[in-house]
Amino acid sequence: MYRDSSDYVKLDQLAIDVYLDYGIDKFPLDEQEICRKLGISLVPYSAYEDEKELLLKKSLKGFLSPPFANRKATIFYNDDLSIMKSWGSVRQTIFHEIKHYVNEDYYEDDPEDDDLAEHFGRFFSCPTPYLVKHNITDVNEIISTFDVSSSVAGYAASNVISRMNVYGQRIFDYEQPLIDLLDKEE
Repeated sequence: MYRDSSDYVKLDQLAIDVYLDYGIDKFPLDEQEICRKLGISLVPYSAYEDEKELLLKKSLKGFLSPPFANRKATIFYNDDLSIMKSWGSVRQTIFHEIKHYVNEDYYEDDPEDDDLAEHFGRFFSCPTPYLVKHNITDVNEIISTFDVSSSVAGYAASNVISRMNVYGQRIFDYEQPLIDLLDKEE
């Protein structure tokens, strides 16, 4: 199925709503605090060393176990940096799974939906309008400011440059509340 740009804009709006609804206003994001605010348990694979092979069979990176009965939703994530390569990659996995939670797409096993979740995770960790507003296009600055992997930083920088080539430093109406929240200290 082809995804048009409106699918991505909807996810950007969803990420912005999470920022606004939960008062997330500084970088780098604290994934543990965000999960706590959302009511999601966050569990590293290393907490289950004896079952680690089963977890890796389920997913090399991580997965969301949806809420059930009296159990909270849980994100299980691979915290083995020999596999994940960087803490930024671990964080991307967590933010990817947060998309599945807030979008309530617990049971979909659609590779295209996973592409959208990857987009959400990248936008959520380093929002494009904030980067545009502050003219942040340097990959190393993105990595250090947002604590993301080099691949997420490269994607973010590329998006910002492309967007600025078309729109300059324009912030869209739906993005302005995010800018107001994040820049309130300035």
